[in-house]
Amino acid sequence: MSAIRKNSLKTSLWIYGGFVLGAVNTFFLSHKTWFTTDENGLTRSMTDTSLLLFAFSTLGVTSYILKFFPYYSDNLPPKKNDILGIAAIISIIGFVLTAFGAWLLEPLIVRKFSTNSILLVKYFYWVLPMTFFVLSYQVLEAYAYGFHKGPFTSILKETVLRLYTSVIIILKLLGFVSFDIFIKLFAFQYAVITVVLFINLYSQDKIWLSFKISRVTQKFRKKIFVMMSLTLIVIVVGMLRQTIDAFVLASKIRLGKVAIFGLASYMVSVLQVPMRSVISITTPMLSIAWKQKNYDQISSIYKRSSINLLTFALFAFFCIWLNFTQGLTYFNINPEYLEGKWVFFLLGMVTIIEMGTGVNAQIIGTSSYWRFEFWTSILLTTLIIPLSYFLTVKYGIIGPALANIVSFTVYNFIRYMFLLKRFKMQPFSSKTAEVIIISVCCYLIIFFLLHSIAGLPGLVIRTVSFSLLFIILVYMRDITPDLKPVLNTLMMRWRKWTEKKSTDLL
Repeated sequence: MSAIRKNSLKTSLWIYGGFVLGAVNTFFLSHKTWFTTDENGLTRSMTDTSLLLFAFSTLGVTSYILKFFPYYSDNLPPKKNDILGIAAIISIIGFVLTAFGAWLLEPLIVRKFSTNSILLVKYFYWVLPMTFFVLSYQVLEAYAYGFHKGPFTSILKETVLRLYTSVIIILKLLGFVSFDIFIKLFAFQYAVITVVLFINLYSQDKIWLSFKISRVTQKFRKKIFVMMSLTLIVIVVGMLRQTIDAFVLASKIRLGKVAIFGLASYMVSVLQVPMRSVISITTPMLSIAWKQKNYDQISSIYKRSSINLLTFALFAFFCIWLNFTQGLTYFNINPEYLEGKWVFFLLGMVTIIEMGTGVNAQIIGTSSYWRFEFWTSILLTTLIIPLSYFLTVKYGIIGPALANIVSFTVYNFIRYMFLLKRFKMQPFSSKTAEVIIISVCCYLIIFFLLHSIAGLPGLVIRTVSFSLLFIILVYMRDITPDLKPVLNTLMMRWRKWTEKKSTDLL
């Protein structure tokens, strides 16, 4: 667990550097004078569309790589390892079929979106190169996980990707490129990190590319085929539920609402940073633990991930919620985005539920019961798609958020009960309830005492006060077993640094 904590902390720090860039990008895109809400909504819609098309293109190869990589690496020399070669061929076939399907569906797309989202119709075909490089990166990322490069790939996706976006935004704001060129450059953002990851793997002689069918592939071919077939559906339905909000808003209301919903979603993504790094680190560990039948390690990862992620999610959520309206006003964000306040609240609750149940999806997905993940994903999608549509029609922008909180509550309860009944594993303890009570009490105290302070001083004072009060109480109550070791390490490094400075002065 110390390895997970150490790598997760380092990765999270890098990723938060990316979130600083992301915050700057969001500021530029949502500022009331630089981009319209429709233009900002186009960037979100293009990203969501490319992710959905990627889901169809992958044909399940990413899950195949994650699940079977240990079997290939343990039983084959590098030159005969055909896992990447098989994945590359299948992915290319999948992309060609998906691109052809998109071309066939163009009349339907024009009919559904031309009234409220004409920009999306205009730039629709630029989604295809974006999809290709999203697919290329995701395949290489799954492959790189096998070499324990999860932290590096997280940095690429969360930091380097945003740096590229920052550069092209600045070029547009300075007048070096038009909005038309900006969108076309935006479509190639994943190409940059794909090339970087490929060079990194190639320089370390990790690109094992063989197109000759190996004995491992022959041995597991039936299991591989079944798994890829089912996980293709899992990935597609997963992307459908992830992107349905943007499509419904763009089709039924207007593209600008996608931008407003997207800003709230971006703020919620701040809560998810540790989740992403923990997943990238624990996924290969869980895969190996299942192979070795090390149930104690799996249970330990389950419990520790739950309390750690819940603690952080509550902390980040209340820091943002305390300052939502004042923050948008102070930074001159387009007033239209204030409409997303309760969207953020509801999506924040969804994320707290997700993170509070730990890495349950990864535990199930890397086990021999991965088919259960398939069926629960189907259930989630059958809930969220009709709910999102009808609630959006009835309640507007708040509708997709309501659909999310209902659907994900049911989804996580089912996964929780499965692991409890099947393996006698559950992630909660008395500390779970305690950290929830602590966070709510800290919020109420700071809100009633300091909510009237306006401007930048108010933002800083509320955030610092809440942070200190929350961290002190979590530390004193020993809520998470990983907080004290981290703080002790930081204090030790601080002492060494100050002692070194004192010695240098003498």
